Order: sequence, then structure tokens, then C-alpha cells
Amino acid sequence: MKILAVDTTWDNMVVALYSDNRIYSEISYDGAKKHNSLILPIIDKLLERAKIKISDVDYFSAVVGPGSFTGIRIGVSTVNALAFASGGKCVAINALEELAFSCKEQEFYTAIDCRHNCYYYGKFNGGFDKMVCMGEINAEELDSASCKVIKKDSPSNPDNLIAICKSKIDSGELGTLAPLYLKKSQAEREYDAKNMDKTDIK
Repeated sequence: MKILAVDTTWDNMVVALYSDNRIYSEISYDGAKKHNSLILPIIDKLLERAKIKISDVDYFSAVVGPGSFTGIRIGVSTVNALAFASGGKCVAINALEELAFSCKEQEFYTAIDCRHNCYYYGKFNGGFDKMVCMGEINAEELDSASCKVIKKDSPSNPDNLIAICKSKIDSGELGTLAPLYLKKSQAEREYDAKNMDKTDIK
């Protein structure tokens, strides 16, 4: 089984390739604006290191959100295109699941800063695959949580991405990737605000 997994939802892009029981990975620290230009060259570099072709990959995975709107689109569109061209199957990973993967607590939260003193959050009960709810929460509410809170402060772990992907493959969680947005983009919010102002004038 060969797996390609990418995470472009954060400032640092992560690409992981699993082949012959070995994980090849690379993390880009060049910032989110470079994701689009670097993702394919990095994938090519890992394929070369593993001595395989993109057509050899069985499963293609991307972190579909929540996170950077532009980053989500880059990862989802790139991986969907590669899977379609290669005939591989797709696996979606939630960024909040990746944060939860190594936690051994029974009940806990994972959280990703989404600016303006707010976080995307997921609440888990019994493991990374037992998310009971997710959404947006302000920092004060998150800090008052009665259980452990894991905040994202580093790039996704390549080993975790591959392990989660394997778990989803085993449970049959396959299908076309779709972006996971937990709120509207800034452009959409500004558009709504302008239209609301026009409505108030009338």
C-alpha cells in the first residue's frame, strides 16, 4: 500500500509519502503564500526518494480543514487532481483530528487559531476518531474548558497523517475530497456586511 498525504491548511506545508513500510516527508517553512508553487515539486522530490511514480500511489489524502481558506483549496484541488489522473482513492483528514491523534485523555479539545481572538475547535470523547462536535469558539470560552485543550502550535506530524489515513482506509472512509470551512471567508463576510448596510438604508 502506498499513500500520499498533504496538509496545506497552515503556514507550514507538510507532505508525507508512505511506501514499502517507510515514511518519506518534507515540511516547507516558506509560508502559506508559497504552498501553491511548492506542493508539486515537493511531491516529485518525495516520489524520487521513494523510487516510485505517482501512478504507483494507491491512496491520496489531504487535510481538508479547518484552516486557511486558500491553503485548503490548494491541498484539496491538487490531491483530487492527482487521484483522478492516477486512478487512486481519496481520504479526507480533519485538521482537528490530526491534533488529537496522540492524546490519551478520555475527554479533550483541540483548537486552531483562526484570528480575531477565536479558534476552530473540536471536542473529543475517547480518541481522535471520536469527535463529538466542532465549530468556532472565542479564546475566553476555550480557556475556561473543564478538560485538556490541545492548541496547534507546530506543523502536522507526517507520521500522524499517514496513521490516520491508514485508519480511515481500514474503516472504508473514502471518497472525493471537499473543503471543510467552519465560517465564511473574509471576502464573503465583507460582502454580507455591505449588503446588510444597503438593506438597512432601504
